[in-house]
Amino acid sequence: MSEEIQKKKVSHSQFSNWWTCPYKWYRDVILKEKTFEDNLIMSFGTAIHKTIQNYLKTLYNENNETANKIDNFEFFKLAFKKEVDTKKIPHTDTEYNEFVEDGRNILMEFIEPSNILQHFPKSKWELLAIEDELNVDILNNVTLTGFIDMVLKEKTTGNIRIIDFKTSTNAWKYQKEDFTKTSQLLIYKSLYSKKYNIPLSKIQVEFVILKRKLYENANYPQSRIQIFKPPAYQSNISQVIQKFTKFVNTCFTTDGIHKANVKYPKIPGKGKSNCKYCQYAKNKKCDQIPDIIEK
Repeated sequence: MSEEIQKKKVSHSQFSNWWTCPYKWYRDVILKEKTFEDNLIMSFGTAIHKTIQNYLKTLYNENNETANKIDNFEFFKLAFKKEVDTKKIPHTDTEYNEFVEDGRNILMEFIEPSNILQHFPKSKWELLAIEDELNVDILNNVTLTGFIDMVLKEKTTGNIRIIDFKTSTNAWKYQKEDFTKTSQLLIYKSLYSKKYNIPLSKIQVEFVILKRKLYENANYPQSRIQIFKPPAYQSNISQVIQKFTKFVNTCFTTDGIHKANVKYPKIPGKGKSNCKYCQYAKNKKCDQIPDIIEK
C-alpha cells in the first residue's frame, strides 16, 4: 500500500485528537513523532471485548445452551495473557492479578441471565454484525475507517442498534459531556446510514460501559453495566459532521494529502488537562502555551 493511499484514511480517533489539540495531531500524524506504549488497561479492554463478542456471537448465531457452555473467564484469561505477553507489557503480579479479578467480576455480572434478557434478548434482536467495518468516502479523497463493535436488528420494526463496548475504571460521568467520546457513535450512525441506505430515524446508538470498580460504601445498589445513549438527533449529527468536515478541510488537500504548512494551534485545555498525558508536554517539546483557535 502506498504512502499516499495511507494518508487518505482517517479514523475517529484521529479526528478526536485533532479536536482536542491540533498541535499534538500535527506532531503525531504529520511529523510522525508519536510513540505508542501499550499498557494493562488497553490489553484488558481488548480481552474483555473479545470475550463478550465471542459469547454474544455464539448466543445469537447458535443457541443459549451452546453459549452458556463457554468458559468465559477462561477465554478472557487466555486473551488477556496473550495481549500482555505479545506486547511485552511491564507489570507486577499484583497488578496483573487485579485486572484478572476485575475481568471475572465484569463477566459474572454481564452474562447473568437476567442481564442478558434485559439488554440482549434474543427474542427481540437478531445479530447483523460483530466488528462491522466502515470505509466511507468523506471528501478531499479522504475515507473514514472504523469498526462497530456490534450491530443488532430489531425483529419487529427493522430498527438498527449500534453498540460500542467501553471498559472503564468507574462509571462514566464527565465522559458523557466529552465531545471526543460521544461524537464517535454519532459519526458511525451517519456513516452506517449512508453505507446501508437506512434512514437515520431507524438507527439508535449506545455505549455499554463495563466498570472495573464499584464505589466503596455506596448507599445504593451498583451495577458494573452502564448504558449511555448519547443524543443522536439530526441536529446533533449535523453538528458533528460539520466539525468532522472542518477537520478534513483543514488538514487535507483535495488530493487527500496532509497539509504540512498550515498552523496547527496548541490547545492545553482547562488547567492544561490536555497536556496531562501528552508525550510532548512530558518531554518538554511543547511550551503548553495556548494558541487562539475557533472551533
